[in-house]
Amino acid sequence: MANGQENLIPFTERTEKEQREIARMGGIASGKARKEKATMKATLEMLLNSTSKSGQTYKELATLGLIKGAMNGNSQNYKLMLELLGELTQVEIDREERQISRVEELLTKLEDEAKKWY
Repeated sequence: MANGQENLIPFTERTEKEQREIARMGGIASGKARKEKATMKATLEMLLNSTSKSGQTYKELATLGLIKGAMNGNSQNYKLMLELLGELTQVEIDREERQISRVEELLTKLEDEAKKWY
């Protein structure tokens, strides 16, 4: 069966010249990707620090939106705020997500059982 790998040549079986050319192309692509990422980051920082018509920065407005979402019961907003403040570690986030997943599974089972009775 053809899975698209029969024509591949392992890197170690290529000539030094081919290996150098492949590495050079990879370095060029990596540099381009880093430059694009740096440009996106600089643009985002500039926009977030610019002032809106209300006189607040967009960073302040985004933070307020995050807080409003948490106040309206969005647990993802609340977890993000805690993480940004350094009060929630990745281990705690993973544990909480597993617990939420288990609760959702239980709710689904209960809904299925309730459908049988009604």
